[in-house]
Parts: sequence; C-alpha cells; structure tokens
Amino acid sequence: MERILLSLFFVLVFSNFVLAQETSNSEKEEKTNPIIYFEGFGGPSVVKNLGVSGGVGLNYQLGESLFTFRYINSAGYRRKNDGPVIIAPSVYKSEDNVELALMYGRRWVKEHHSYSISAGISRNNFELESRDLDGIRTVSTAGFYGFPFEANYKRFYSKKRSNLIYNVLIPSVGFKLFGDIGKYTFVGVGVSVGFGLCKHY
Repeated sequence: MERILLSLFFVLVFSNFVLAQETSNSEKEEKTNPIIYFEGFGGPSVVKNLGVSGGVGLNYQLGESLFTFRYINSAGYRRKNDGPVIIAPSVYKSEDNVELALMYGRRWVKEHHSYSISAGISRNNFELESRDLDGIRTVSTAGFYGFPFEANYKRFYSKKRSNLIYNVLIPSVGFKLFGDIGKYTFVGVGVSVGFGLCKHY
C-alpha cells in the first residue's frame, strides 16, 4: 500500500513537470517570481467521531504548480457514559491523529482570489481511546501512511502591493476542504488565514 501511494505521488509530479516543459515560447516569456506563503487553518472534522482539526501549511508555487508541506492535528470526541445529558454532554477525546504530509497540486490565481487542489502522501500517528461503563480507559496507537488531499479558495489583498510589513507580505483569508484517506480516514472543512511574499510585477 505504501509503495503504491509513493508511486502515484511521484508519477503525478513527474507528469506535470513534463507538461510544464512543453509550454509554448509565448508562455515562457511571462516570467514571474515563485510565490511562497504560510497559512494556519482550523474547523470541524470527522475521524471516527465528530471533532475538530487545526493545522499549518507552507506552500511554494511555481507557475501553476503548487508544492505543500502540511501539519494537521485532528481530534474526535465521544460522550462519557456517566451522568445524564441536561444542557451539554460530558465528552472525552476518543481519537487523536497527527499528520505530516507532502503534497503536489495546481493553483490558479484570478485577480484578488485563487483556487487550488492538492494531493500527496502522508505519515500519520493515531491514538484511539475507549472507556467502559466503569470509566476504565483503553488506549491503542497506530502509525500509517495515507493519501492527503485538500481544496482551497482564498481571497487576498486586491492591490499589487500590501501595506503589511513594508510591502513584503500579503494577507489572505479563505476556506479549505481537507482530509486524509488511510487506515483511519478523516475529512474536515475550515477557515484559513495566510501570509505570503508579494509577487513581483
């Protein structure tokens, strides 16, 4: 399974490099600097139970190609067996997953907003906790490789230069759909906030 995921990832990256080298001369004349931006994000997610996820990402864009390093911590929660549910249920963290991922994708910039999709390979450390009727905890852990993915929509400063930090950084805000397909699959949606180096025009 791990070899299949690695093979798919490298085939995807290599095929896009080949296509990029076959661009016309007119496209090659439009030379711009690479785009580097950092983002933090968070929102509701589902592992085995409903919970929340938060993470950060470092992105490097060259042309329309997007390379991403991503860290996510996802947690799921279950209701405790003790006590009635009156106003708010008493819950405990039943799942905790830490993901480190490398992804490749495509990003399209349209004036002051952008769209992107990415996929790749990840390493996950998963912890599962259960409790019996007496409240006795049982914890199991697992490490596995997965198939991470995400889709983004971002809006950023509409001018060619930002007033933030001496015209060096451009802020952005957007929405993210993210997840990881593996032994313990999770998926989530959230809000992202980022800062990136400005593009030279």
